[in-house]
Amino acid sequence: MPNVLITLVIAFTLHEFMHAWMASVFGDDTAKNAGRVTLNPLKHLDVFGTILIFIAGIGWAKPVPVSASYFATRRIQAIIVSLVGPLSNFVLAFIGFSIFYFLPVPYTVEAFLNIFVSLNVVLGVFNLLPLPPLDGYRILSSLFSAKIQMQLRPLETYGSILFLVVMLTPIGDFTILPFISSSIGIVINSFYSFYELILPY
Repeated sequence: MPNVLITLVIAFTLHEFMHAWMASVFGDDTAKNAGRVTLNPLKHLDVFGTILIFIAGIGWAKPVPVSASYFATRRIQAIIVSLVGPLSNFVLAFIGFSIFYFLPVPYTVEAFLNIFVSLNVVLGVFNLLPLPPLDGYRILSSLFSAKIQMQLRPLETYGSILFLVVMLTPIGDFTILPFISSSIGIVINSFYSFYELILPY
């Protein structure tokens, strides 16, 4: 459990930081003014979301407030802001995999890296699902006009409730979880393939 907790603190913190930092780069200081452009985990962790990790095995951090109205190219920059969160998890997974791939590490470190890589891949894939309140949904909704986005907002509340029902009941075992499980192998195999491609034998 300590390995899981350490991994999630790092993963959640960088994930939310990247959302906040990217939005600030694009001219939206909403998250910056809320103190979210920081790598301090206490600014990003959600109390209930963290507790739920120990109870149900899932959790979340505080969503970063973003106002796309400040963006010069609203749709493209909104998509990028949403995308950098999951991307940061894939980068963390790749870094952890690279350490394991190149360096002889003791068993305790190997055990941590296995969890670190797997959980970051899970978080990256999971957040790309097109379901509210996940980043994948925000990416998808950014493709719509502002008018349609406004019409979808009331549905987001119910979508979040439905999402929790799916994840906290056996429904998830037959829907989302098999997809995520298969994705772990695909992503990690792509890491192996990358190094096999670029490194001479």
